[in-house]
Amino acid sequence: MRNRLANEVRGTHDVTVVQPPTRGLAMVQVRETAQRTRFLMGELLVTEAKVQIDGVLGLGILAGHDDAAALDLATIDAAHNAGLPLCDAWQVQLETARIALVRQYAEEDEVLLGTRVRFDTMEIT
Repeated sequence: MRNRLANEVRGTHDVTVVQPPTRGLAMVQVRETAQRTRFLMGELLVTEAKVQIDGVLGLGILAGHDDAAALDLATIDAAHNAGLPLCDAWQVQLETARIALVRQYAEEDEVLLGTRVRFDTMEIT
C-alpha cells in the first residue's frame, strides 16, 4: 500500500530527494515497569531518507535496511505535511487497512492465549 500511495504522489507532483536513503543507528529506550525507570536496551539499525515537495520536507525512517520503503515513507510524509488534496482520499483506505491489522492482531493474540500456562495449577488455559 505504501508504494502505491507514494507512486500516486510521484505521478502528480515533483518530488526532490534531499537525502538519499542512508543507514544509521537509533538507541532503543525501554521503560522498566517495576522500578519505573528507563534504560537504553541497545541500538537498532534504521534507514532514513528525506524528500521535498513544493518546498515542504518529508522524512522516512524505518527499522532495517529498505531504501525503497524509506523513500516511499518520506514521500508520503511530505505529501501529508504539504496538505496535498490527494491525502484526503487516503483516509478511507488507511482506516480499512487499520481495521484489517486490528483483526489480524486479535486473531494472533487469541492463538497465543490458547497456549498460556497457569503456573499455579500447571493447567493450559
